[in-house]
Amino acid sequence: MKKFIKFTALLTCGMLSLQLISCTSKPVATESSETTNVFEATTTEISETSETTTVTETSQTTSVETSETTTEATTSETTAATTESSETSASSSASETSATPETSQISNDVCAIYTKIPEEKKNYIIYNEAFGGTITANAMNKGFIGITIVSDGTNLTGDIPAEALQFTVFYDERQNFTLRDLDGRFLSATSQGELILTDKPVEDNYQFWRMEETKDGWHIINVGAANNQALQYSSGTFSIRTCANTSAFVFNFYEVG
Repeated sequence: MKKFIKFTALLTCGMLSLQLISCTSKPVATESSETTNVFEATTTEISETSETTTVTETSQTTSVETSETTTEATTSETTAATTESSETSASSSASETSATPETSQISNDVCAIYTKIPEEKKNYIIYNEAFGGTITANAMNKGFIGITIVSDGTNLTGDIPAEALQFTVFYDERQNFTLRDLDGRFLSATSQGELILTDKPVEDNYQFWRMEETKDGWHIINVGAANNQALQYSSGTFSIRTCANTSAFVFNFYEVG
């Protein structure tokens, strides 16, 4: 009987112990559950933060790509505008260049053509290259006043001044020549050292001239005059002086068509 009572008491104590254990284990389970929920919440927050970061990075990437695209588009437009401007400038320059020859041709019409050696019975202007002058019939200081004609470096251009004398060349058997203006007057020298225009030949060959080649043209030397008297253009006046190796004594012939 005593053994049974002891067994019953032990059984009762065991049951009480199990209940205590059961009651104690429930709060622990709750803490674990709460901890789990906190971890899950933290994980959720981290996930949301990651998603936010990803969205931000995506936005930044999109912004960068958009900026690069905009920059490329702007650069392309600028390049196209520059190219179009260059082409327009080139076209304008080409138009101006193509128009220039016409203007030059109008303002630089050739009035007399350079000739190395004058031919007989053709008309010429006697031209001093250094001072750009030709002779007129206006007398001055034992000679004649000169007048300027424009040269393009090869031929005479523009209009021939009305005062400018044109001479027809005639050779003799010695290849000396006379210079007769359009009125038939001879360009001649005199024994007094004058340059004249005369209606008829003069004595002692003063109406004859010969050419002596020099740099850039000819010396035109009078056959009848002593001391190698030659045609000279100095200080705006044509006269005859003893020939010297200076530009004042250098002349060329330009044929008038």
